[in-house]
Amino acid sequence: MKKITSLLTALTVSAVSSVAIAAGLEDGWSENDIFIGLEGGYAKTKVKVDGVTGHDNSDNTGFFGVRLGSYWHDEARAYLTVGYLKPKDAHWNYGSGEAKVNDIKQLNLLVSADYLFMPEWQLQPFAGLTIGAADTKANGQFNNQSGSFDKKWAFAYGAQAGVIYQIDNIDLEAGLRYLTNSATHHYKEHHDVKLKVNDSRQIYVAAAIHF
Repeated sequence: MKKITSLLTALTVSAVSSVAIAAGLEDGWSENDIFIGLEGGYAKTKVKVDGVTGHDNSDNTGFFGVRLGSYWHDEARAYLTVGYLKPKDAHWNYGSGEAKVNDIKQLNLLVSADYLFMPEWQLQPFAGLTIGAADTKANGQFNNQSGSFDKKWAFAYGAQAGVIYQIDNIDLEAGLRYLTNSATHHYKEHHDVKLKVNDSRQIYVAAAIHF
């Protein structure tokens, strides 16, 4: 947890400082550099349990997030996102047993950077990378015995691409994002049973306002 917290702190300071310094060197800090926005969409997220025979579960589920960032010379942007994802419950039948994973919740703290390919256009394609941390928790039931998986933070990373449509000081955005993490969550009652909630393929829309 301390390592993840230190990483996020360093990333945040680095991203915000870099954008601020770069903007200040050229034009000074403009009130239009900073933006705040909301995002939401659908994600197909893989839910896998090692130690249980059966197929991986993946299904569409909604997600949402809040973002804060800044543009750099209208050609690039960096932003922080706090996102929440709740995959659907997963269920397996194996031999004479039954396994369920429910109440899955994932919190993502992310730092993203995008490059805008045609900043002079009103409709601007972009592509970028994302890194950060993911916190996942879930409950389970194996052969009618209920329990929970251990909760911990893990390194997360991914990539995104899409288009931004600008109207005055408003950004309207649509995009695709792939996000994964390195977490393995052990079932507290049976340590050899491990949960993985990763490989999230997301379709989203977002809106932001410049200040």
